[in-house]
Amino acid sequence: MDQAGASSTQSPADAVGEARRMPAAPVAGDVPVGDLGSGSDYTAFQQHLGVPSTDISSTGPYGVYHSVFDNFAWFKKFGDPDFVYEQQMARVFGLEALRMADADVLPYDYEEYGKEAAFYLDAARKRVEGKFGNRVLDLSSATAAAKRFQEVGAKMLSKQKNPPRDAARLNLTLMNQALRSAERALLVPEGLPHRPWFRHAIYAPGEYTGYAAVVIPGVNEALDKGDAERVRQQLAVLTAALERAAKVLEGYR
Repeated sequence: MDQAGASSTQSPADAVGEARRMPAAPVAGDVPVGDLGSGSDYTAFQQHLGVPSTDISSTGPYGVYHSVFDNFAWFKKFGDPDFVYEQQMARVFGLEALRMADADVLPYDYEEYGKEAAFYLDAARKRVEGKFGNRVLDLSSATAAAKRFQEVGAKMLSKQKNPPRDAARLNLTLMNQALRSAERALLVPEGLPHRPWFRHAIYAPGEYTGYAAVVIPGVNEALDKGDAERVRQQLAVLTAALERAAKVLEGYR
């Protein structure tokens, strides 16, 4: 499965963001995390409100999906008769809820986030070169903004791992506020072209990909259409979003 920057000649199943895609900058020993597109309750939180979100699921052959046979009787007889997988998923969700609820400092990794954004832009640069040839579209500002976001994220991550010894409640509150607000800073106030409800500059379901995600959607969908001026405009929007997010993290001292 291709990653970010897939050609517009590919089918929707080959979307530039895909649920089973390995992260662009995987952490050694960590679990693979894909891209959030749409199709579940996280959509409004992530895509419209900028609330950090996760979607955990199991997968496998499921031929009755959304049919009249997709009911409890089928599930009890064929899907998971002993509810082994249901128990496993309940434990995973429970551990995630406990981790988030009990953490003094929110476990968000904006260094990794910045690396992903930089990867998406590098893939977009290759698409620009392939689509427009000698016509110049400058990605340097957006790339610099992604690098700044990554570097600021690394500094914040260091503080998260080594919070003040006195663990002053006000200090931790301010840190967590910055960590929450950085995601919201990635929202585009006017929304994405042709669909203003979707406001996230980094992740959105594609216009024509169903549930599958498209990364840096404003840029990649402008590239799909071969619209150089819109690519230029969306690069500026993306740059501004990354700069806002970096500034929010820098605001925590």
